Amino acid sequence: MTKQITLILLFFVTFSLAGGKDKPKLTYPVSSIPEKLKKDAFAVSRKFSDEFELIDYGKATEKINIVITVLEENGDHFAELVVPYDKSIKITGISGQYYNEDGTPGEKLKNSDIQDVNYNSGAIYDDIRMKVAEFKIKEYPYTVEYQIQLEHNGIRGYPEFSPLDNYRFSVEESNYKFTWPANLAIRFREFNLPGGCRKELAENGKKIMEWNIDSLEAIKEEPFSPNLTTINPRVVTGPTRFIYDGSAGDMSTWKIFGDWINGLNAGLDQLPENRKLEIRQMVGEVRDTFQTISMLYKYMQKRTRYVGIQLGIGGYKPFPAETVDRLGYGDCKALSNYMKALLNCVGIPSVYIIIGAGPNKGITMPDFPTVGQNNHAILCVPTKNDTIWLECTSQSLPTGYTSLFTAGRTALLITNEGGKLKPVPYLDKDKSFKKRKTLVTLTPEKSVLTEMRTIYSGYQYDNIDEILEKGKQDQEKNILERLGIPGIKVQSISITEQPTRIPVVTETINFSSDLLITKTGTRLFVPLNFMLSRPKSLQKNENRKMPVFQNVSTFETDSTIVQFPIGYQIEGMPKDKKVSSPFGEYTAKTIPGENQLLLIRELKINKGEWPKEKFPELVDFYTAIASNDKTNLVLKEKQP
Repeated sequence: MTKQITLILLFFVTFSLAGGKDKPKLTYPVSSIPEKLKKDAFAVSRKFSDEFELIDYGKATEKINIVITVLEENGDHFAELVVPYDKSIKITGISGQYYNEDGTPGEKLKNSDIQDVNYNSGAIYDDIRMKVAEFKIKEYPYTVEYQIQLEHNGIRGYPEFSPLDNYRFSVEESNYKFTWPANLAIRFREFNLPGGCRKELAENGKKIMEWNIDSLEAIKEEPFSPNLTTINPRVVTGPTRFIYDGSAGDMSTWKIFGDWINGLNAGLDQLPENRKLEIRQMVGEVRDTFQTISMLYKYMQKRTRYVGIQLGIGGYKPFPAETVDRLGYGDCKALSNYMKALLNCVGIPSVYIIIGAGPNKGITMPDFPTVGQNNHAILCVPTKNDTIWLECTSQSLPTGYTSLFTAGRTALLITNEGGKLKPVPYLDKDKSFKKRKTLVTLTPEKSVLTEMRTIYSGYQYDNIDEILEKGKQDQEKNILERLGIPGIKVQSISITEQPTRIPVVTETINFSSDLLITKTGTRLFVPLNFMLSRPKSLQKNENRKMPVFQNVSTFETDSTIVQFPIGYQIEGMPKDKKVSSPFGEYTAKTIPGENQLLLIRELKINKGEWPKEKFPELVDFYTAIASNDKTNLVLKEKQP
């Protein structure tokens, strides 16, 4: 689905032209920026102003003024202008001005500096474009200023005010002004706002709401953090009624908005008679519902491919199923609708769904509909005892598996009774795991021969599925990058998949290395966890600003047998260890034997969010794991 077309504001602030004929007027000198706003910042939003005036439910004007100071090279991207538009948005003006460190005006933005490019490079059919521009002169620090004027003719969403939505970016002044006729109804929702920042006014038959938020300090990237919107100020505005591409809709509730989507989809899930006959003959006497769904899902995967299509209302309305059947491709909406049509052929009812996917976390405001809470379409099939979810843009996912791309989000089911909210299931740790068994044989020549068998299940499958269809050479390259073992030589690779509803992949690798073991005198130092992905090194931060966040639950087990040559004995080995915390649990146990050592390791990671004050505990948790994992097996030659 097309995303709500909003101005991508990578920089902010109000427009102010240099005046004076004899001597240029100094504007926005860098010296006037408060020191606290320079701290940890690559760039500073000097002023930002967005004035949005609603004329009726389908028309509006918008004026956006931006000034941003770039303090160093890492902040250059904040000074790039990006203005998306389509046939519903007319850009009536763009102007810009460059200032040096003292605030002296330099060159102005010329029309030749503004490029007109495709908004979505992955879409084959797309009428969304964007104007992009940047100043080439970059002597740090410098300041850029832009003015943008827009006319909206067809609206399904209003601007969102989020002045601090980037790391290493501070805000000096920001303003959002919304004006609308008093006889129209709008909605708004506020998050993390300082007190007294909103003003309301009524005059000349219009209502005005204005938000002013100033002096926001920059935030550095912090590990294990949620999205910045969790703590930063934000205002979301949304329509009740709207008119887009000639179609009138209502977004006052998800149920009513679902009615509009259902109306767009009406009659589009029909197939030609010859295709219906083929499908019925293919299914034949199969009576098992899941087996039938799986058969048709694989048929759809083989016959179609995903392409981006975003033309006007096509950002919401799928192509007819017969068009997809003829062309063999479609976007997420079209392919989901096509799968629905295939199921119709054999009398299996299904439900079209819009949902957030990837970085879009889906419907987080169940009582406040906006188009920005959805960017994807899938399908579900309600059965007597279950619901089968179908991701129709993938040509390889097993039937009924929902990856982390959409799992755990709240979706909007489009039914004949309107929109209905339903959560997409999220796998428990016991169904989403990585289990590895490794046999390591040490030779007297200090070489390591290894046979490693790893089983990936559930969301761990998401980390491996893209190499399933690749050739041996690409698979070996991927394995070398993942393991990072010095001197590794791969002898054989075997990768098999069980395309069950919760997919399982088994990867078996045989490899050797002459550089892994260190020999000092009569001792061999053998790393035991050389194949493990280690947690990143963490440092405690007393000034942390963000909550602690882990976005996925996982379970990993490793069983490693190290066989060493006769004539050596164990001098040192890792101690048994158990670490428990709210963030997960780690256990490691070593069992020595005759010329061998068995290491059993388990790691459980919990999904969740905790207060920032818990971060030192998280550091202690991962530090304890890393410390134990780094412990080597020390072998010493036996004395005669």
